Amino acid sequence: MAVPWTSVSNRVIRAEPLTPQAFKEFGDVIQNPATHDGQPSWLQQTEANQGSAIKWMDVTKMRNWYELSSSRKPARVSMNMFVCKPRRLEEKDNGKRLFLVKILERHPFTPQTFVPIGLGKGERKTSYLVIVAPTLPLRSRKEQEDRKMDPAYPVPPRRKKRSLREILLGARPNPFTNDFSTSTTLSNQNSAVLDEPRPKGPGLPDLENIKAFVARGDQAITYGAGTWHAPMVVLGDQTIEFVVVQYANGVLIEDCQEIVIGEHVCREGLAVDLTGTPSTADMVCAKL
Repeated sequence: MAVPWTSVSNRVIRAEPLTPQAFKEFGDVIQNPATHDGQPSWLQQTEANQGSAIKWMDVTKMRNWYELSSSRKPARVSMNMFVCKPRRLEEKDNGKRLFLVKILERHPFTPQTFVPIGLGKGERKTSYLVIVAPTLPLRSRKEQEDRKMDPAYPVPPRRKKRSLREILLGARPNPFTNDFSTSTTLSNQNSAVLDEPRPKGPGLPDLENIKAFVARGDQAITYGAGTWHAPMVVLGDQTIEFVVVQYANGVLIEDCQEIVIGEHVCREGLAVDLTGTPSTADMVCAKL
């Protein structure tokens, strides 16, 4: 569902290789840790299938937050396939090859995982471009109303300040279990909840800090819930099929929000410079 447009002065960014460290602010990179450097240290493995396979556990986080939506309508897992056909890049007189970013979108309450299929890990002529932006803080309710933007989700209630009595009691043994660990110590379950990446805020995309990454056929990605991103773009000369997994509840404004980026100074507006990048010889794919 479309939401308001935002203007941008001429801004051209360079694409960089996709790595878990570079992408961690925006989501997860899913790849074989045995053949890629820089994997998260928390990934665990175990033998599977009678020792004929290695199972890497919890390679991405798939938790939906639709309980925070205005409708409170439950969501279900949705698995779709998007087939992306190539398109040409913008060729400039100075030899540069640009992809013009015209639209960004986000899924406020769900992560979204893209898994390319049919593209070999050794493929050098075809890859895909991942464009993401941080979320700006929302300065006021008036700003939100002026832009006619529905809130992505309600602001979490402010935590009640504990009284001195509660603080002191928190240091005593639990009277019901005789547990001498203080009640302020987090259980493993509570720690896991706090470690979960929450959805981004309801603000607009931060176009001054937008980033672009070139991904290979042996890499899948998960956009974190509420992460502003461009619709998928394929680089090269082959069509790529993506299996896409996310949650959805059928309420358009809660499943997907889009924003149009307008040119402010020159025709380029916001663009990704792909000059000299592998897999950009001829073509780029349009929106999924």
